[in-house]
Amino acid sequence: MRPSTVVLIALGLGSTTACGRTDFTVAEGGGDTSGTETSATDGTIGDPTSAEGTFTEATISDSVTITDSDSVTITDSDSVSDSISDSDSISDTVTDSDSITDSDSITDSDSDSDSDTDTGEFCTIDQECSSGDPCLSGTCDGGTCVMSPMDADGDGVSPGQCGGSDCNDLNPNTFPGADEDCFDGDDNDCNGVADCLDPVCDDGAACGCEPQPGGENCGNGQDDDCDTTVDCNDADCVGTPACGCADGESGLCVNGFDDDCDGDFDCDDAECAGDMACSCMGEFETCSGGVDDDCDLLIDCVDPDCEGLFPCTCQGVPSPEQCDDGADNDCDELVDCADPNCAVSAACDDCSPEVCGNGEDEDCDGRIDCADEACVFDPGCVPQAEICNNDLDDDADGAIDCDDEECFAVPVCVASQSNCGTAASIFASGTFFGDTTGNPNNTEGTCGGGAGEAVFRLELFAASHVTLDSIGSDFDTVLYLRAGSCGAGLELGCDDDSGGVAWSSALDFTLLQAGIYFIFLDGYTIDQFGGPNEGQWQLNVEIVEDPPEVCNDVIDNDGDVYADCGDPDCVAAPGCAGCVGGSDPSAEFGAEACTNGLDDDCDGTTDCADDDCSASDFYVTECCDGVDENGNGIPDDFNCRCNNDSECGGGQICYDHTADSCGIPCTNFFGDVCPFVAPGSACNEATNQCEF
Repeated sequence: MRPSTVVLIALGLGSTTACGRTDFTVAEGGGDTSGTETSATDGTIGDPTSAEGTFTEATISDSVTITDSDSVTITDSDSVSDSISDSDSISDTVTDSDSITDSDSITDSDSDSDSDTDTGEFCTIDQECSSGDPCLSGTCDGGTCVMSPMDADGDGVSPGQCGGSDCNDLNPNTFPGADEDCFDGDDNDCNGVADCLDPVCDDGAACGCEPQPGGENCGNGQDDDCDTTVDCNDADCVGTPACGCADGESGLCVNGFDDDCDGDFDCDDAECAGDMACSCMGEFETCSGGVDDDCDLLIDCVDPDCEGLFPCTCQGVPSPEQCDDGADNDCDELVDCADPNCAVSAACDDCSPEVCGNGEDEDCDGRIDCADEACVFDPGCVPQAEICNNDLDDDADGAIDCDDEECFAVPVCVASQSNCGTAASIFASGTFFGDTTGNPNNTEGTCGGGAGEAVFRLELFAASHVTLDSIGSDFDTVLYLRAGSCGAGLELGCDDDSGGVAWSSALDFTLLQAGIYFIFLDGYTIDQFGGPNEGQWQLNVEIVEDPPEVCNDVIDNDGDVYADCGDPDCVAAPGCAGCVGGSDPSAEFGAEACTNGLDDDCDGTTDCADDDCSASDFYVTECCDGVDENGNGIPDDFNCRCNNDSECGGGQICYDHTADSCGIPCTNFFGDVCPFVAPGSACNEATNQCEF
């Protein structure tokens, strides 16, 4: 990698908001002041050349043509059908007593900028107003569904996926240009870092979000439970009186919400007992027989429910596919006629081109109708908005139900915690409960995890001793922890059976620095006969912030990067005082300490043999000696240990959010240096260093 000088230009971002129309104004430039009246039903319109004219009936049944150029205001809060052009012809239906005022202003304003769309669909709550366009949101206004541009939190800025710049459209306190709140857990100013990691919070006495007792208050405009979603945008508030309750669940049985606020979601609600979708979704795929038992348009081994189950699991050594035995002989996860190797087999002679819409699998690929790629262009398979609990890819984007980002905030998916997008937040010690039954297998650890998992987002506000275990779970669990990135972050630990009770797991991290981590409570495997390791789980978390330094265990216990005798806390401790030839110890940080021939921190290693002088865990290319050994133009890059910027020289900064080593700002590199500094991190222009 070659260093370069990068100039960053701050770009101001603006936003506009659409306003709902409560009246209508037409004003034209100067000209003739005469006016003509065609007709009015039981109404009187005054001379347009006078100051004011009125009519008293609710309906104007003919057009009113105004040939003057004055401003005309129709003061009306009811329905108005507009047809306006520069010829000033107005055809309106007014259903209330109204007034037309002719004021002699010259303003040219002929357009109606209201972008709301009235669908005419009857509704009682917002959930009943769905749109096939993810960038339109539906609200129930006076019993009628109204569609408007997506701005879920009402802060006036649309989300990035809809062409806006809001980095969190579920929090009205977060948008580009907002003031950073150092105590709410969210990146309010959208600069890529939140709370304690944001430079604007460096001077604060404290930072970080502390969840309020009782969880989310659904009407105060604040993120009380520190999950970065506010009020009715928080899944905890859906199905509560504060955010609207339907009269019943009937007709709303597969939308992922507790619409009638009775505590029962969708098919679990007694009112949905007769719903056909619920009846079918309650069935289990038998994985043989060629029938779509659970109505997800996927048959037998093609259905994810059959993953790892006989006959869909390959038995023994792979062998040529037999096309009529219902087994995956060649271990390619394709069975019989669904395997291309069987295309010319006599057993598959009955296969024919797929007919879309008849519920049959003509082409023998295990996929029916709109689930079959052969039907992608069929008029009956036009993508629609994702329904989050029907086992179908409704919007044809390749992600099904809770794995689709459109469903991340839907309560039924929030409860599942089945992926990175629905991870539950943890900020403090506690015991947490849930169920992985039915969760898909999205990720695995190095020690196992072939079944479905529950995911947690752990945020530490200070260096902490963290212990995790799954004692209390009723299946064979696996625990693993990743730093920074949920999907691609560095795995810091993985355990299968160390919990000491049944098949429980346990992890103990002597020290985790402040930052974001992801915990996975997974099922060990999918048993070919017994099915996936899944069920009710219990996660026990203990977090001890700022633990004291132990001066003789070769560990940085308190998270200040200094260890044992090199820690200022241990200078006078037994075994440390006077240990450097009668002098007190100090950290072996920096080129001077790494070239003086002394064991400055009394850890038994000197200069370049000391890990503090070859500090990077992943980018060890030099020794911290002030010399550019690798010839890349950067002396000591990422090999001098540091606690803060003052311990780094030569224009370098301390990467104290990841590697705790000195390097030039990541923004000064051609290419991305962060995968070498700390895998799973990315360069943040706000801090000029790699961040998880």
